This record gives sequence, C-alpha cells and structure tokens, in this order.
Amino acid sequence: MIVFLEGKDEFRLSERVSEFRLTVTPQEMSDINTTMLDGNIVTIEELLTSLSTVPFMADRRLVIVEGLLNRLGGGDKRSAGSKKDLAEWVNLPDLLKDLPPTANLLLIERESIPSNKFLSTVLKLGQVEKFSLLRHRDLVEWINARCAKLGLDIERNAVALIADSVGSELRLIDSELNKIKIYSRGRLITREDITLMVPYVRQQNVFRVVDSVIEGRTRDALNASAMLIGLGESPAGIVRMIERQLRFLILAKHLLGRKIPAGDIGKQINLSGYPLQKTLEMERKISQPKIMSMHDNLLKSNIRVREGKLTEQESFDLLISELH
Repeated sequence: MIVFLEGKDEFRLSERVSEFRLTVTPQEMSDINTTMLDGNIVTIEELLTSLSTVPFMADRRLVIVEGLLNRLGGGDKRSAGSKKDLAEWVNLPDLLKDLPPTANLLLIERESIPSNKFLSTVLKLGQVEKFSLLRHRDLVEWINARCAKLGLDIERNAVALIADSVGSELRLIDSELNKIKIYSRGRLITREDITLMVPYVRQQNVFRVVDSVIEGRTRDALNASAMLIGLGESPAGIVRMIERQLRFLILAKHLLGRKIPAGDIGKQINLSGYPLQKTLEMERKISQPKIMSMHDNLLKSNIRVREGKLTEQESFDLLISELH
C-alpha cells in the first residue's frame, strides 16, 4: 500500500500517521517495524532496502518518508539535488509497482506536491490525502466533531469563540478541550466557561493583532482587537500586550543576531511552547526598523491619550491603522 499525505495541517496529518502506525500488528512490535526516512537525503537504495526488509514478528512493515516528492520535483530549492543525484530515482515508479505485500509506504509532504509528469506517474500508484489548514466553517465542524468524540456538550457560540480566538491551531484546541472535559464534569459548556480561559484566548488574539499588523491586514487586526475588547479587555490593555510582544521580538532579533540557538532563546526571554514558537515565526516576518517604527507609534498613541487629544478608543483605532 502506498499513501501520500500532503498539507500544512500538522495536527490532522500527524493523527493520520498515528492511524497508519496501528496497521502494524501486533502493536508491541510496531516501533521495531516502522522506519522513518528523511526524504531530503535518503538514497533509493536505502528506501528499497527498508521496503524489502522482512517484518520482524509482525504482519507488515511501515516506511515513512518525509519531503521526498518536493525534493524530486524541485519544490524545495534548498534540498533539491543535482541532476546526477536525482537521476537515480528515474525508475522509482517501476520499482514501487513491485512492492512486497508486507510493505506499507507513507510519503509525507508538508508543502504542496510539485506538478510534473514524473510525480504524476508516482502519485497514480497510491492514494493522495490532503490536509490543508481548515477554513472557519470547517474548523467549527472539526471542533464540534472533537467535542462529540470527547463526550463534551458545548454551546454553539462557545465553539464559535474557540474558533475565532484560536484559529487553526488544532493541537492547542485539542489540548484545551481535554482540559475543559475535566472541568465540565459532564455539564453543558457555555461561552462563559470558555472565557475562563481568557488569559489563553487573549494571548492568541494578541498574536493575531500583531500578525495582522505585520502583514498589513488592518481589518483583521481590528477584528482581533474587537474580540479582545468583547472579552473585557480595554484598548489600553491591548496596547500593553502589543508592547510586550514587540519587546519579545526585539529581544529575539538581538539574540538571533548574536547567533544564539533558537532552542536557547526561550530561556533567555522567559518564553516557551506556543508563545515562543509564534514569537520566532513573527521575528522572521518583520525587520528591525519595522519593529522600532511600531514601538514609536505605540508611544505616540499613549501620549495622545495622556494629553487628552483623543479618547482611549479613538487613539487605539488610529494606532492600528498607523501600525500598517
């Protein structure tokens, strides 16, 4: 069996990989009969050897390869090999047709699979499953399905709040739903219950505000800000949170400029997990001059309010457009 998994939805894709791992039975022999290969460096001999190896005390073997198709199709310019290097793969379609019945091959591509004649021939040998990031309506349906799976009874507007606040971060949503399950003890979960996660929800919306500003999406920044205000935050409070995130960005840029490993940056700026991940993602999107310009505009906004030239809300609305 050959299956191609394509898409940027890491959570749903990883769950699908876990399902394939269950196909190797008995389960206690799954790990020893599963091989992970880096598609950016694997040779065809290594791949064929893994596929042809006889399962050890199990009914089949699972071989998982990530990034190979983008390498062969030139989709990832950093890992694309020379013509001589890739020439060895020219007979891959014919070789895959003769896979032993005990071999399952799972090819994972986080980026879109390049479109060319060679890869089209390869793709015809198996089934393709796509895992694109969920749009809002699909996200709401996914959350509802997840709640049903967990046995959670939840209001529709509570689901909408989760979707609006967190977006497509499915792993985070799943983690929060599992916490809510413990908290709910079988009763109906309301929007008010979700607002108990306000520090978490607010944090996500601060990221959305800053992300939107960095990418020039003023309307999205205003919508995310309105969500925070609807949860009880003041415009001044949002400004303070944006200032805090900008300080993290300045520190991250400084540390990266000193060649500090990304893994050590979190310890130095006291961030970890998702907040650290988002901060490092933002750092790659924004220049130092842009950060300083945003910081100057925040200062001007504070002065406007302090001097009574504009109300807090008026100054905030103006600030969002200035941060563009």
